[in-house]
Amino acid sequence: MEKTMQGQGKKFWIVVGLCVMVAVFLGTAVFSFGAEKKPIKIGFIAPSTGNWAQNGMDMADGFRVYLEEINYTVADRKIELIVEDEGESPATAVTKLRKLINQDKVDLVAGIWATNSAYALAPQCEAAKVPLVITLSAGDDLTQRKRSPYLARVTFTGCQLGHVAGDYAYSKLGWRKVVTVAMDYAWGWESVGAFQRLFEEMGGKVIQKTWTPVTTMDFGPYVSSLNKDADGVFEVVTGAASIRFLKVMKESGMMDKWKVLAPGTAVDETLLPGIGDNGIGVYSVFPWSWALNLPANEQFKEKVRKSIKREATGTMAMNYTGAEWIVRAIKAVGGEVENKEKFMQAVRSLEIKDSPRGALKLDPYGHVIDDIYIRRVEKVGGILQNSIVEKYPQVSQFWKYDPETYMKSPVYARDYPPCKFCQ
Repeated sequence: MEKTMQGQGKKFWIVVGLCVMVAVFLGTAVFSFGAEKKPIKIGFIAPSTGNWAQNGMDMADGFRVYLEEINYTVADRKIELIVEDEGESPATAVTKLRKLINQDKVDLVAGIWATNSAYALAPQCEAAKVPLVITLSAGDDLTQRKRSPYLARVTFTGCQLGHVAGDYAYSKLGWRKVVTVAMDYAWGWESVGAFQRLFEEMGGKVIQKTWTPVTTMDFGPYVSSLNKDADGVFEVVTGAASIRFLKVMKESGMMDKWKVLAPGTAVDETLLPGIGDNGIGVYSVFPWSWALNLPANEQFKEKVRKSIKREATGTMAMNYTGAEWIVRAIKAVGGEVENKEKFMQAVRSLEIKDSPRGALKLDPYGHVIDDIYIRRVEKVGGILQNSIVEKYPQVSQFWKYDPETYMKSPVYARDYPPCKFCQ
């Protein structure tokens, strides 16, 4: 009898032990399942107020179009997009970034429009060890002297566009003397600096550099003071201000005398309706155009029409490809964005051969190498567009210079290179 009871007791405890093991296993499984389903939080910073509000809305729209395409899901995890207004100052952008990192606990940050905001935000992300994938802002040094293992950029730099513009102005437009007009902050300085360096190395002369405050409403005094001995103007006026600048240029008669060359942000598709016929003939340098004849671009434009009921813009294209880049990297690490080093390694090793912009890859410094297009504003079928004039294939942010030698020189700035031919 006693042995029977002992045997039953052993069986009881064996059953209890098995139950505990099962419970632990199921609990672990449930916990793991819950962890796998935790949403990936992406903080997105772009202006929704001020001079660049429409560009910022296009940024967010382009990013969302791609996320809608994948139903906001990658590697069995939902994506939660948290959009914050960058405003018009780095201080505002920094405040929004801190909110995203400290309150929302985002896994990574994307977006950013203004170059001065990007320079302020990048060190904050590095200190917090939060990956930053820039899908628009062009600050040169972010992927050069101040590069970070937590930062990558999939759009363009001011120097990347400026170098191409300098080459095209001298070799194809035949300019030998140029005046420049640019917004007085890092984006303007870096674009003009790169243009000036290459243009003057080829034998040209920049004979006047004019800087306009970001808040400029009346460009009349600046246009009237331009040196008339120039062959053309390289201008870096962006956002809604470009509408005002080109209107004054047209009314002054200067556009009848000169050709105008600019980074593509001056005549982005979202601005063309406001610029109107004042923009006809303007040349621009950019990694995309609505008129770009690529299958992936036609598909992208159709997705935009269906999603937001209007035509695609360059700003949308940059952020659509930025979202695709991020999602592909998340997929490559099996959704493990918490492993930040592994995620950033995936971001840096990606290549996209058939984007709406063409083939894309990153250089060893975290910046994209891509095709840059020369475009000209034309009216086709009664509609303004940036027609493709020429392609510069697979352009590096360092142009054709050796990267390490290039970075021994200062970053392009307001007074660098110095204007030795200014009159």
